[in-house]
Amino acid sequence: MAPKKVSKAQAKSESSNNSSSGRVLAITAVDGFTGSAVLELLMSDNSYKGKITKIIGLTFGEPKEDTKAVLDEYGVETALVDEMDEDKLKELGVDTLCLIPPARKDKAKLVKQILELGKKSKSVKNLVFLSSAGCDYAERDKQPHLREFIDLEVLAMAPKSDESTGETGHSPCIVRAGFYCENLLLYSKQAQGEGKLPLPVDPHHKFAPVSLGDVALLLAKILTSEGEHGLSDDVRGQMIPLTGPQMVAGPELAEAASQALGTKMEFQSVKESEAKKILSSEQGEEIDEAEKAYILEYYSLVREGKTNYVAGRPTFKQITGQDLTLPAAFFESYQDSFKRKRRRTTKDE
Repeated sequence: MAPKKVSKAQAKSESSNNSSSGRVLAITAVDGFTGSAVLELLMSDNSYKGKITKIIGLTFGEPKEDTKAVLDEYGVETALVDEMDEDKLKELGVDTLCLIPPARKDKAKLVKQILELGKKSKSVKNLVFLSSAGCDYAERDKQPHLREFIDLEVLAMAPKSDESTGETGHSPCIVRAGFYCENLLLYSKQAQGEGKLPLPVDPHHKFAPVSLGDVALLLAKILTSEGEHGLSDDVRGQMIPLTGPQMVAGPELAEAASQALGTKMEFQSVKESEAKKILSSEQGEEIDEAEKAYILEYYSLVREGKTNYVAGRPTFKQITGQDLTLPAAFFESYQDSFKRKRRRTTKDE
């Protein structure tokens, strides 16, 4: 996924990574964009103060520079998943797990590894799993990376009916997040240089991209919700699909960008081979090959007409008290990345 941009909500918590009471939360993939976004929101927004005693960041590798900066700023304790065992999990007192699969080819293996640790510890009551919208429409031979999330959901749900796992997974919630608006940042070079948004879909194909910030906010609210059996009854046991609030075709996305940026932006329909070329260039060097395949598969769902829906808007409002981010607002927040850079025609005096 393309680089994130999450604003710090309200003031930074005075006590950084400690509070007097609350949950001990482990977040996986904090070395990635989604995990670090959730962590940053929980640590920087005073409304979560007292709800989380401690956050442990579980990593699958060395964090990139921007995500490492977030971890360092808040002094978050981190541990490599490969070095974690059930005794360490118990010692840390983890009772809540935000399981975000890594954007890697071996994500299924790593998710299984984490769930096994949780099951053996028998103490991770609250389990929030981040899945993908569209996985239920994906076909295993056409969109295997998308369809794989169905298999991962099954793994995440299994502890609920397994008595041998103790409390682990007793209070679960699954969030199916849609295609991130931030993926459009991959085309910032074309936007700035040519005023174009090149996507591998036709002008009439529609989808509803969702802001990473909205996904992070929903996850934060769910993770800190409280109920008699763990998570709030409003979310416990729920399957929550979350797309953006508005279905848009390519030309409508370009129009939203034009309005937000105050400059003309045009949609350009390109072939999948061209989309692969863009992702294989310097623009896509920060994302894993598995993530590139996922992005291309999601576009294929769009072309097949399987993304003609919006989902989760009332639920998002109920849980967070806020509205989902519209495409124009997204482009406005990232205007420095999209606004066309004009060539200078006269020399400075």
